[in-house]
Amino acid sequence: MFKLYTYTSCPYCAKVRSAFEEMGLSYEEIDAERGTPGSEELVKLGGKQQVPFLVDEEAGISLYESNDIIHYARSRTTQN
Repeated sequence: MFKLYTYTSCPYCAKVRSAFEEMGLSYEEIDAERGTPGSEELVKLGGKQQVPFLVDEEAGISLYESNDIIHYARSRTTQN
């Protein structure tokens, strides 16, 4: 399952959420606003406070950048 670290007001996060919905992907969305537990987890996993951030635990992949995340998710859904 995908974990997607986001901010509520982030337009790039909204872009990824919308693409995931169009693809019918299930994912866990984690609030990574500064000061939240998700924020601490984001920095621990990725090394910086940047969203969107995708973690695919099954494949051992983590990505920043909305276009890269969408492209990766599409490639994973076509493999399954």
